[in-house]
Amino acid sequence: MAYSQLSSSCILTLVFTLVMIPNLYVVSEVNQQIKIFQALFEKQRGEHKSAVQTIMSFDTSVKQYNMVKLIAEKVFEILEQSQIILREAGYVPGMDFPEDERVREALSQTLENTAFMGELLLHLPDVTHNILKSNKPWELLFTWGIFFTSESKFLDKNTSKFIYLVSQEMGVAEKDPLYVNPYAKQNTQNSKYRSKGREADSTMNKKKKPKKAFKKGPQLSRSFGDL
Repeated sequence: MAYSQLSSSCILTLVFTLVMIPNLYVVSEVNQQIKIFQALFEKQRGEHKSAVQTIMSFDTSVKQYNMVKLIAEKVFEILEQSQIILREAGYVPGMDFPEDERVREALSQTLENTAFMGELLLHLPDVTHNILKSNKPWELLFTWGIFFTSESKFLDKNTSKFIYLVSQEMGVAEKDPLYVNPYAKQNTQNSKYRSKGREADSTMNKKKKPKKAFKKGPQLSRSFGDL
């Protein structure tokens, strides 16, 4: 059929379709990238949760403190680098998924490491608060990370709720009158169990008194001679 025989509405529809096909492809590709991004984020979150559980099983708070501080040093080094990249790119939370790979990596690192520190803060509040209070730059950087992550539109509902708990625990968001850290009690109980275990071991050690060593007396044959 010649174009002269097509109605004007048919021609407009054809043109509109030809224009939209590339755009639909781009949208589909971006959506696929976001899905991959979210899947990798969830995998990383699972690894972080396992790491936190391991730290919680340590038998002393000193060991917990040392490990959390070691993790914090690495986390905030990454967050600082990511913050610089995002600011240089002019990327702010709420914007579309970044096309630049370097910016995407910085976005990923920001969300992942903020969530990791959030897990530590909620599960080990005393230890983590003490570490953050002793290092003001870390505290400020974490506050930025919480704000950035809470405004991101690439998190699922459960993670968003989790970040809101973190923001309340950190004092970034106004606390709900009914706010309670749901993980603090669990850690306190674990600490009590570890403490009771150490006390029981100590008590058992005290009860185990060393056996008295008796000196061997002279043998009868030597005392009275041969009969």
